[in-house]
Amino acid sequence: MHFRGAEAKSLVSSFSPPVNLRLEREPTNQFDEMAIKVFYDDTHIGYVERDRAAFIAPWMDQGVEFTCTCEELEVRKNNLHPICTIAAV
Repeated sequence: MHFRGAEAKSLVSSFSPPVNLRLEREPTNQFDEMAIKVFYDDTHIGYVERDRAAFIAPWMDQGVEFTCTCEELEVRKNNLHPICTIAAV
């Protein structure tokens, strides 16, 4: 959520967990080739944290599908963080 705009932050702040989210690989991300985008419907709301994405991305690249569920919301350093469970299908 650090680098997302007001629309995404407002959307997430309205969540009433549990909320199903969608993951999408972004291998062309200029800052992290293992980046995984997180979407709610068609809105890009953030990224999977770098250390977790580094573990999950190679599996996604091999065709493994994952579910992502926002279980709760947490405020850290004045920023909202969806706390999610990610599991292979």
